[in-house]
Amino acid sequence: MIDKDTQALLAQFNQQTPDIQQPETDPESAIQSARDGARAMFLNLAGDIDSQCQVRELKINGPTQSITARLYRPELITQQNMPLVMFLHGGGWSLGDLDCYDSLIRELCSLSGCLFISVGYRLAPEHKYPKGLNDATDAMEWIFANAQQLGADSRRIAIMGDSAGANLAIAVSHRLHSKTSIRLAAMYLIYPVMDVHNPHHMYPSRITYGNGDYLLSRDAIDGTRDWYLDNNSRSDNPEVSPVFLQKLGHLPATSVITAGLDPLMDEGREFANRLREDGVLSRYHCVQGTIHAFLSFGVLPVARQTRALLAKQLQEDLVNS
Repeated sequence: MIDKDTQALLAQFNQQTPDIQQPETDPESAIQSARDGARAMFLNLAGDIDSQCQVRELKINGPTQSITARLYRPELITQQNMPLVMFLHGGGWSLGDLDCYDSLIRELCSLSGCLFISVGYRLAPEHKYPKGLNDATDAMEWIFANAQQLGADSRRIAIMGDSAGANLAIAVSHRLHSKTSIRLAAMYLIYPVMDVHNPHHMYPSRITYGNGDYLLSRDAIDGTRDWYLDNNSRSDNPEVSPVFLQKLGHLPATSVITAGLDPLMDEGREFANRLREDGVLSRYHCVQGTIHAFLSFGVLPVARQTRALLAKQLQEDLVNS
């Protein structure tokens, strides 16, 4: 059954949702229209947040380019060696920005008592895979290298992302384990994109909820994939479709949140189950009656409730550990 507040929003969404179904036709105007629409939607539905945190703009100097980021610090906490969460926003690797997620991160920071760094990685289609992923990986390496200056405890640094940002979070965690000595304390995946290779019918939730009536559509999944990948990139690459990771035991303790009316629900649940089977501490929570991206819509009571639950989980995993 659909949440009544979510249902009230869907009428607006079905008129305002960015058109990302046919990126091959006039791609420049299509991507700008999609970005403008997504930004307006996220900002209009952010809600009024009474957060208590200090915010500072950052420039992260990566190996090849400067990466924009935003540091959030709980206002009433002055101690050093705090837990830190690096956040990667969603938007199909091509939409969204730091401002779209500012309200969400402010509230999570304030409620959890964790430092947050939100990363503005480069977006497709101007910057195809793996540029956005490279930025995210470079940002996490920079955070570890500068943990003391940031006031962070390098033993309690975690990664979080929603949708395509959750997809990137998995790839960052995998890369770091494979190529560095960095080990993350935890990973938080919010309605993750797990598979842009296999046909949609492999996931019943994509068929049931992916016709466009519940914000995210199958066409949008395909369209953003095509924006993200060039002709030389394989969609079954585990860095693109984490479902193809053969072994998961090296990944950090992971919490997965999905939405009951989300086309991506099934793949998120299956990944949580696979993590558990491979010996990773895995928690799974499906928020019934609501849609993809709901956590960003602070006007929804279910979003505020889930934010509080997520903040409590962060406290248990990172603050009180």
